[in-house]
Amino acid sequence: MFISESNLAALTGTSIASTHSWWKRGLYPPKTNEKGIRGFEMEDLASIPEVNEMLNSRWNEERDVKPLRRFTSIELFAGGGGLALGMEKAGFTHVLLNEFEKAACNTLKINRPHWNVIEGDVRNIDFTPLRGKVDFLSGGFPCQAFSYAGKQGGFNDTRGTLFFELARAVDEIRPKVFMGENVKGLLSHENGKTLATIRQAIDDLGYTLVEPRILKGIMYQVPQKRERLILIAIRNDIAEKVKFHWPTPFSRVLTLRDAFYKGIIFDKDVPSSEGVSYPEKKQKVMQLVPEGGDWRDLPEHIAQEYMGGSWNLGGGKTGMARRLSLEEPSLTLTCSPCQKQTERCHPLETRPLNIREYARIQTFPDEWKFMGTMSDKYKQIGNAVPVNLAWAIGRSLIRLMNDIQTIMPDETANYTDAVKEIVNAQSELVVIKDKKTQTATVVKGTKQLSFASLFDEYALSPIVENNFVCETTEEYNAQSKNKSLDLTKNVLVSLVKPKESLSFTERTATVYYSGKRFPATVSLSNLFYFVPYIKGKGIKDLWIIKKARIGQKGEGTKKVGENCAIEDMRLIFELEFVSQLFDDYKPIDLKIWHTFTDSNLNQIIEQE
Repeated sequence: MFISESNLAALTGTSIASTHSWWKRGLYPPKTNEKGIRGFEMEDLASIPEVNEMLNSRWNEERDVKPLRRFTSIELFAGGGGLALGMEKAGFTHVLLNEFEKAACNTLKINRPHWNVIEGDVRNIDFTPLRGKVDFLSGGFPCQAFSYAGKQGGFNDTRGTLFFELARAVDEIRPKVFMGENVKGLLSHENGKTLATIRQAIDDLGYTLVEPRILKGIMYQVPQKRERLILIAIRNDIAEKVKFHWPTPFSRVLTLRDAFYKGIIFDKDVPSSEGVSYPEKKQKVMQLVPEGGDWRDLPEHIAQEYMGGSWNLGGGKTGMARRLSLEEPSLTLTCSPCQKQTERCHPLETRPLNIREYARIQTFPDEWKFMGTMSDKYKQIGNAVPVNLAWAIGRSLIRLMNDIQTIMPDETANYTDAVKEIVNAQSELVVIKDKKTQTATVVKGTKQLSFASLFDEYALSPIVENNFVCETTEEYNAQSKNKSLDLTKNVLVSLVKPKESLSFTERTATVYYSGKRFPATVSLSNLFYFVPYIKGKGIKDLWIIKKARIGQKGEGTKKVGENCAIEDMRLIFELEFVSQLFDDYKPIDLKIWHTFTDSNLNQIIEQE
């Protein structure tokens, strides 16, 4: 099987100059393929460890490994789902996933509606209800700065980092095995101090760390030069009885041709999709770069102008004005395909890689949808663990789980109530996200109503049902209308979204549904009236709340079904217009989250 100089360099971690010298000097029998590309027959390179592994691949054998029972897992920092999807493909059943970014959570939910996805800061999640109920936990924790104030290192010295939150989840759940993944730079971060602290923390937790390994994506059916550091730890009471075996590589290095066209990975060519484009000036420059080329292939005066200050810097700067090659794996994807220092131009067309091309390089299936803005989509894909790499690791973990199951037989624990408890607890938190620091602050003293708990209690029955008999609207007039109303009754004032405001201004609205959050401080059982707050105007009209119940967004007055999903639950108010309270709109201060006010009608009318 043929391997090019450049692909051999990527496989072995050497430079192309080195592999070219091997070819030129005949260190290994040189070969030129039918396309004129220089390289070697892999069989002639059996003395090179990476090549030897691929020549003796057991990929197909490992691909057929099946779990002996349903092994459960939890994933933190789930992102756009690369790791989760690979682990699912290997045979794990995801119990719970956590991710901070809203767009990424929406991606997970739309592709896997049955997954329990918690959107929010992992620091606010109590995992103790799942103690002893989950087999495996994983997470690609962001590598933040670690504190080395303590002399002993270990668990406490990771406080303030997101690795600590992964470790805390392990400590609270006590899974049989857990995995952390990160960039390969973690291995040498702070001259090895960071990894030493992590090792000690894992030991403090009562787990045995398998010697960490950097896995190269190109060895695991991923057409991309991406490397990840994998940390796998086994609980001490199990560790001496089993041995983890790292996944065997695929038999050859895949390239962009394998990513974009029908072949080994995909059964059809890459579909067209949305993507960013180059400004006209940049496109003219990139048109001059040949397939597989970069800034060095530009006329000197154009290259100098394009590169600006980078022209005088040292190093190869090979990411600048870089056009990829169909005959090579992609360079490691970043969060954008058109950053000046890390250009990812299409091999044949003068444009950045589009969304589906990006996804294919990460081995996401074409049916996997990405939610959010264009930037959100590129970010989710660029930050992901390649699905096929995760699949390979997952199969090795399933083999490990099978070994544990054989030696220490166990049944899949019932985790449903525990997950529900965690989800309900999260639904009661009111949080304010800070995207810059990737943290979410819990608002003290204010809790969110748990729709799931209400649904359990009331099911299809109404929470509030008011029988109200009064004169018709036409019988009200400016002098007598307020006397006809019960001013002691409670009223809910609610901000109405612009797209729903027309039905309220025209007085045709028959239903109001809340967002995913509703303040628990509002006493539902005492509610009687409803006043819509029109943004930019204030309040004017009065409705009666005929009925309040749990339902789903946009359902109108339809009855809620048995399959009401937790993530889609809303508080539904069925309404009937009663009266005009004021001759013109009156401003009012909305108290709770600046969205709701809970008061009685008399206070609303008299409020200045």
